[in-house]
Amino acid sequence: MTSLLTPAYTVRTGSQEWTKQVLHVRVSLDAGPRVDTAWILFPAAAPLDAAPGDEVVLSLDSGEQDDTVFTGVVDRVRRTPSVTIVTAINAGGVLARTRPSVTFEHITGGDIVRQLCGEASVDPGDIDDGVSLPYYVADPDRTAWQHVTLVAAWGGAIATVSSDNKVDAIVVDAQQADLALRYGREILDFAFDEDASYVDTFATAGETGVGDAADASALRLTSDFFAGSRPSGPGPRASWRSVPALRTTDAAASAAAARQRLYTSTRAAGRVNAFLQPKIRPGSIIELQDMPSGIPQQPLWVRRVEHSLSAGGATTRIDVAKGGDSFDPMALLGSLGGAIGGLL
Repeated sequence: MTSLLTPAYTVRTGSQEWTKQVLHVRVSLDAGPRVDTAWILFPAAAPLDAAPGDEVVLSLDSGEQDDTVFTGVVDRVRRTPSVTIVTAINAGGVLARTRPSVTFEHITGGDIVRQLCGEASVDPGDIDDGVSLPYYVADPDRTAWQHVTLVAAWGGAIATVSSDNKVDAIVVDAQQADLALRYGREILDFAFDEDASYVDTFATAGETGVGDAADASALRLTSDFFAGSRPSGPGPRASWRSVPALRTTDAAASAAAARQRLYTSTRAAGRVNAFLQPKIRPGSIIELQDMPSGIPQQPLWVRRVEHSLSAGGATTRIDVAKGGDSFDPMALLGSLGGAIGGLL
């Protein structure tokens, strides 16, 4: 005889802890430049004394697995005659409301991320080094979170915030799944799209064609961005992009390879609705089992997640894209090596 699973939650707001009375919890987790949010609905009669700036920690329990899914701070408290709504943000939200004005010299993308975290007084977590840059100007036209997302993407990394509120910027390795979901058990519904590919090649033009960020020539403007080996295009099926901050062929090729990798992956993407899965976050790698024929069987990487728990049910909505060998970090390096070889 099997027992019914009983989902549960624990919400801490400031010095108060709640395991009852909360009417609805919704947590949206995403990769930058989008911002994670937690939305918690209390009855108006609940003795809530939370205020903006108070810490928020939210844990969810599906009955089979439990995990902390969000750590952050109260951003807004809204009170009405019937309910009180607490909205919280984490480190991504703090970075998103910070507009830096700082110039970095002789630095990697990873160190830019770390230093921008310091500017916003948030903690860095796992961060890949990424591209090497002679300089980078973090101007106030972009938020710190947008800068973090941008420089991470040049190296093929995605910027996310961990459950303990640290900023991560790592290249996702989607070769092998770390969690399996079964259709008819965890999986309630799904939809997958396979789109035609309209772009065959990606090229990124930096400002110079040198091979070393330490070379003094990396600071000089040139008319030959590709060091004598101009790729074909641009055209209807060849996407070009100019990024003056990328001063070397290495960095420019890295950015182009990362765009190609992401584009190819998202040509086969979809959404999975499942019974509550607290451990799944952006960057997780999952596989779907017992699926109807025609559904991709390779590992899938998670792009965004929304957890929801209320009297109406406990669910996790998961946006996924194709993983497998095409989303192997070594495949990215191989693409990069080929791109650099074609430019030299």
